Amino acid sequence: MTSPMADKHLYRMDDVFYPRGHVFALLADAAAAQAAAASVSAVRAVGPVAVVPPEAIIEHLGPRADKTGGLPSVGREHQFMLRFVELARAGRCGLLIAVDDADPGAVAAALASHPVELAYLYRLLVIEELVESTKRANDAAAGEL
Repeated sequence: MTSPMADKHLYRMDDVFYPRGHVFALLADAAAAQAAAASVSAVRAVGPVAVVPPEAIIEHLGPRADKTGGLPSVGREHQFMLRFVELARAGRCGLLIAVDDADPGAVAAALASHPVELAYLYRLLVIEELVESTKRANDAAAGEL
């Protein structure tokens, strides 16, 4: 089975992860991601929801993050990729949610009852934080893991 992270439409032309129209979230483990996927799938008008194992995050984002070297970018997308890889290496499991016509607030509410480390909604030119990131996620962003 092909990982949802292999979809070339999730990346910008410069190969940076930018899944416009999606939420990318990281949860404590696979069981938490499965439970959150079930909750989010019940949100009206949400599109496909895919659990992304840590290995897939590392496989698809690791080389891209290494290629950028963590250099600053205007929108910080490079740092987000590094953050995702660091958290995946610590065993966090991803959730890729196609928002489609769903209310982002309803998606955030569905995620709120689960151990979410971080959740970002990727819009045109804007990345919106849907839940307050945990200390560990913030440490990863600062390169302190």
